[in-house]
Order: sequence, then structure tokens, then C-alpha cells
Amino acid sequence: MTISKHSLRRELRRKTEEFLSRGGEIKKHNAGETGEPADRPRARSVFVTAQPRQTRTYVNEAVSALDNRKKSKRPEPTKKPSKRPKKKIIYDDFGEPLREVWTKE
Repeated sequence: MTISKHSLRRELRRKTEEFLSRGGEIKKHNAGETGEPADRPRARSVFVTAQPRQTRTYVNEAVSALDNRKKSKRPEPTKKPSKRPKKKIIYDDFGEPLREVWTKE
């Protein structure tokens, strides 16, 4: 069964109206205010799990080993000889084009 956002909003609105009709009160707070008392230390976060904190595994060595492996596997690209002739422009001492020559380079 899928629940749409519209039905969730409608249910939340219904529950809020029911809370207010029973004499409940909604208090508005300014931004930055907290409901915790200032004379006591802050409570632990609600989102903290009961599992012990895991140690972090640094992967700098593994990443550098992978990079080195990638570099070593790549063969040097072989330059294929061109089958078609290329046009080469011959310039004079002043940089002006003199003529075109076809080469097999």
C-alpha cells in the first residue's frame, strides 16, 4: 500500500486539530531557541545508535596502489603510420605561406 503526501498531510492536519480540540497548546519559538534547560548539560542526540563507534580505515595507501596499478597496465599508445598524405604549408622567413607540399608523414 502506498501512502501519498496528500494523505499524510491530511492525517497530520486531522491529528493536530484533534490535539488542539482536547485543550492542547502549540507554542511558537524564535529561531535558535531550544526547549532544553540552560542550567543542565545537553542530552545525547536522539539519533545516536547503541552500536560502538567504528574505527576508520584510512585508504590512502590502497588508493595510491590502485593508481599505480592503473598506470602500469596502460601500454604506450602506438602511433599508427598515416596512410593518407598530409598537406604541409611551407612558410618564408617572414611567416608568409609560400606553397603547399603533400607529405606521407
